[in-house]
Amino acid sequence: MIRFLLGAIFIYASYDKILDPAKFARDISNYHIIPFGLENTIAIILPWLELIIGLGIVFGVCIDANVFISGGLLISFIILILQAILRGFDIECGCGLKDGDMVGWSKIIENFLFIGACYIIHESKARMLEFYPKSSL
Repeated sequence: MIRFLLGAIFIYASYDKILDPAKFARDISNYHIIPFGLENTIAIILPWLELIIGLGIVFGVCIDANVFISGGLLISFIILILQAILRGFDIECGCGLKDGDMVGWSKIIENFLFIGACYIIHESKARMLEFYPKSSL
């Protein structure tokens, strides 16, 4: 159940970013940490990566790889949000889950909960509806 929920969250988060990459590029630019011009490339690639990860988790394709990548993305998001908080930025997070959602400690806690879900999925012994499971090595 948690696997489908986490996958659905990644799919939902990618939707608006795929439809409006220019807005997502502005959200990325507001963090003032990405070199000028690179935010456009990130705004085009990242939402599709989130969509692929979400679909992979939901449909059970390479779950361990998708959970590992999503955990890495979530850690990156935490670092970006934390630096924005520490620098005093009052900006939208750009996460795609809710319009107008601002950076703050609640977003950091939310991302830690998602990392916890990644860990639970990775450590789960029940591998129902999973294709290409991890090897026994």
